[in-house]
Amino acid sequence: MSQDLTTLLNPNSIAIIGVSHEPQKVGHIVAKNIMDQGYKGELYFINPHLDRVLNKTVYKSIVDIDAPIDLVIHAVPSEIALNSLQEISQLGIKNVVIYAAGFRETGDDGKKREELLIAKAKEYDLCILGPNCLGFINTSRHINATFLKHSSPKGNISVVSQSGALGSVMIDHFIDHNHLGFSYFISLGNKTVVDESDCLEFLSQDSSTEVIGMYLEDVKDGSRFRETLAKVTKLKPVVILKSGRTQEGSKAALSHTGGLGGDAEVYETIFKQAGAVVANSYQQFIDILKVYSFGKIPTFRSVLVLSNAGGVGVLLTDELVHNHLSLVTITEHTKKELEKSLGSKGFKRITIHNPIDLLGDASVFDYRQAILSSIQQQDIGAVIVLLTPQANTQIMETARAIIEAQNHFIKPIYPVFMGEHSIKDAHRLFEEHHVVSFDSYEPLPSMINAIVESYEYRPKQPPSSHSPETLITLAHEQQIKDILELASSKKFLNLEESMNILHLAGIPLLPIHHVHHKEELDYVIKKLRFPVVAKVASDKITHKTDVKGVVTNIETVQDLKKAFNDLSKIANSEGCYIQKNVKGNELFIGVKRDNVFGPILVYGLGGIYVELLKEVTQFVYPFTLKEFTKKLETTKVINIIKGFRGAPAIKPQQLYEIGMTLGFLMHHFSDIQAIDINPLFSTDKGLFAADCRLILG
Repeated sequence: MSQDLTTLLNPNSIAIIGVSHEPQKVGHIVAKNIMDQGYKGELYFINPHLDRVLNKTVYKSIVDIDAPIDLVIHAVPSEIALNSLQEISQLGIKNVVIYAAGFRETGDDGKKREELLIAKAKEYDLCILGPNCLGFINTSRHINATFLKHSSPKGNISVVSQSGALGSVMIDHFIDHNHLGFSYFISLGNKTVVDESDCLEFLSQDSSTEVIGMYLEDVKDGSRFRETLAKVTKLKPVVILKSGRTQEGSKAALSHTGGLGGDAEVYETIFKQAGAVVANSYQQFIDILKVYSFGKIPTFRSVLVLSNAGGVGVLLTDELVHNHLSLVTITEHTKKELEKSLGSKGFKRITIHNPIDLLGDASVFDYRQAILSSIQQQDIGAVIVLLTPQANTQIMETARAIIEAQNHFIKPIYPVFMGEHSIKDAHRLFEEHHVVSFDSYEPLPSMINAIVESYEYRPKQPPSSHSPETLITLAHEQQIKDILELASSKKFLNLEESMNILHLAGIPLLPIHHVHHKEELDYVIKKLRFPVVAKVASDKITHKTDVKGVVTNIETVQDLKKAFNDLSKIANSEGCYIQKNVKGNELFIGVKRDNVFGPILVYGLGGIYVELLKEVTQFVYPFTLKEFTKKLETTKVINIIKGFRGAPAIKPQQLYEIGMTLGFLMHHFSDIQAIDINPLFSTDKGLFAADCRLILG
């Protein structure tokens, strides 16, 4: 259920229960922070043992306040906070902040305490931030309802965080950088009522917020979060820093898919598919927020580099290419402009390509003319200006020239002024004029890639779980249910049962024949003809190759009978399966059920390489064909799709449709926990699933 945070985060009146006269206690720090931030609303202090704190009257009880209260802040232990909720509700108060720890993060007793808090919140219809949180900051209303050290600088960045400590670090950082600041900072804590989706919805409508930053360790409601995030990224940029990994589930040993997709990868996939910018470190998180705060945003992947240091320019080029960025090709028109602006002497000194090396004695004139002559090329996504402090380098003059150029052009210019002592003042000047600068080239390429990638992935239309493939599955719904019901006592379906379900869902198969007795082999061979493959048939064995349960390239009846005898001796064997031996490239497609986000599709190289190389890519169901094809371009699977070693090319849509079918099977039939197709053969006659495993649970 979504929460309206309007009065929680914009209260006209605040009451603090547990205010203290001791400076080191939370009840004192919060009261002083709210006053120091300059809050203009009504502020009430409550403590039955005190008369005055910070020159304000202290009430014995909240019932003694004869005035409307929008927000109650609990700076008291968890038991006191819990016991006061009924009284608060009876006064018509709906918004509560609870700082106290001692809930589910502390073990079984804390978990019971939090369950009681949830029940009370529902019963009294309360909007609760926390518990185990740091509170919130709203600089437009001059509210600092946290127990952080400093008053918060005002700005256009809003941050939602599961870590209170991150807020303290960011405030400390912003104070030292006068042109950065918060619009809102919201500490989520245990997210008992208010969660990340509520905050996203609220901040998307806040006029003072230009960019939303999120530090997340987990997500409360995966489906709602995904839908909300995709909606918000169309309105405002959302930058996410994720930490934490979960243990792989107990079924990972049964399924390749379960062991391949980690928790962090699933979250990153969700973030990217919804159009968020994914930061890979705290420093990159800050850098990206700064880019959006200052409005200096790269729009596509082509970059122009100007430098007074050839070697550093080459190093930067390597990093740009490594991060899937490209160097702009300098047009003949731009070359002529540069030749004209720098003069014949200048043109002879430099080679005009990209990076444009202005040489070690580059003057401010050289930099200015190079920027002005090149930045107007149509295909530039960003300009990087490298400067190393050499004996005759005009550092501050060049900085001012870059600022002047940035004021005239929308395309972002990123100065990389390298060094320490000589360039400090230049970086201060850049920040003062809202130009995003760096003291090293290393973080810049990955930052540009992360931002541009978010625009590329941002869906124009939401992905649909309804497709022609789902109609085939629904037409055979009862037959699939019958198979699953008969196998309900098993951990996994055998190959025959698994392939039957794929067939009913419309996935192309390499037919299998289950041979129980040696006398049946002649009949099967007449149908299939050599060469064939024999596989152990068992309800107990899940990884057939681990027990030497697969024999390939069988060419004669004698070899087939030997394979049958050998496979029949394997423990719990029920004869063997016979399939036509086909040649082609092998792919892997799997789907697993994530507890937060539902079906997760995994594509990769097939056969033994799926576990050996772990070369896979993930998608959260449902996803679009555009997302699918773009992401595959970054994997080794694309080599097989394009036709590897003379094999026919595969239409990406064919792989996409198989994946969507598997996703729908998982979505529609809750008994299925994972599906592996390995291998999926790519042959001159099309795609065929040769082996499959369905895990139940």
